[in-house]
Amino acid sequence: MFRKEYQKHLRPKDFKFSARFLQSFEHLLRFESFSESQKIFELDRIAPPFTYRLRIGRNLSGRIYPTAARTTVGVPTKIFKEFLIHTLNIDPIFLETKGFPTRIPWGEGNLFFGDEDHLRWEVLSPTISELFRQIENSPLEKLEDQSLFDYDPEFGYVTSCPTNAGSGMKVSFKLSMKLWRNRKNTSFKIPDFLEFYPENSSEFAVFYLKNFTFSQKNFFLNLVYYLALQVELAF
Repeated sequence: MFRKEYQKHLRPKDFKFSARFLQSFEHLLRFESFSESQKIFELDRIAPPFTYRLRIGRNLSGRIYPTAARTTVGVPTKIFKEFLIHTLNIDPIFLETKGFPTRIPWGEGNLFFGDEDHLRWEVLSPTISELFRQIENSPLEKLEDQSLFDYDPEFGYVTSCPTNAGSGMKVSFKLSMKLWRNRKNTSFKIPDFLEFYPENSSEFAVFYLKNFTFSQKNFFLNLVYYLALQVELAF
């Protein structure tokens, strides 16, 4: 049952997005010819009205998940604190609270606890360059040790929600629903692999990719630029 559920909902490992999938997108074709650093510079220059977020979910190996446990995080507090201090090098001062904290700063982002997974790292940024700067300046290699976390050779990192399994990473960007409704090309198609939901009573539109990996960064930049073309008033 477990394996069937994950096989059914696991997101594809790879996605590709380029101008060759589209028609009449000369701007995107030009953008694709840029280097990665040039693409980031160009996205910062046009400043699309997006807010970016990267989330990484992990569960400790052999431990009950929070959704099925009576404790806040699903792991005995002493064991979990030792893991955070000795493995993730969390400053013990952040754990000297009466109850277990729900958020701790780590790297350039924050670790969250007590949700559907044991821990979740998130970083939020107003620009694409700042997003990847924060990612690159955070010790994310500590979250890639397969011996420490619940990992399956077929599915990758296992999470409470099967749709989050794989890399355990979800990258998203949101914009005002008002801007989205007023985009220049109302008939354009959202790529099949890109998921979408309204947030805060439909105040924002959120686009996201699950099972994201950093090897997909170049295609992700193409995708952001493609959506920016729909709402960017500078063109």
